[in-house]
Amino acid sequence: MGGAGQRNMRVHFQVSGGVGFFPGRAAPRTVDVDSLSDGDQRSLREALDTAQFFSLPPRIAAPPGAADYRTYQITIEDGARHHTVSVAEPVASPPLQQLVQVVRSLASR
Repeated sequence: MGGAGQRNMRVHFQVSGGVGFFPGRAAPRTVDVDSLSDGDQRSLREALDTAQFFSLPPRIAAPPGAADYRTYQITIEDGARHHTVSVAEPVASPPLQQLVQVVRSLASR
């Protein structure tokens, strides 16, 4: 997927908040998508498409009454497209929850 016609995609991921949150351990992670295996690239792109990431609002708040939950910030840079979404737990949208899981997995490697 990272062929000559593809733009270089980067994913920036950061977690904040939640019980036991330590800011020093929450450094942002960057994933260079071109360096991933074809399967990981496909999984990420499918999750982005299914969640309609580039159409999401910049902030998706937690439901009322939610406290001490994590917030995930995902930024995608894909050629001329650049979009950041902050989403708080619990993530209500199954496609967005899947995207968070995929990005967390890739960023933890």
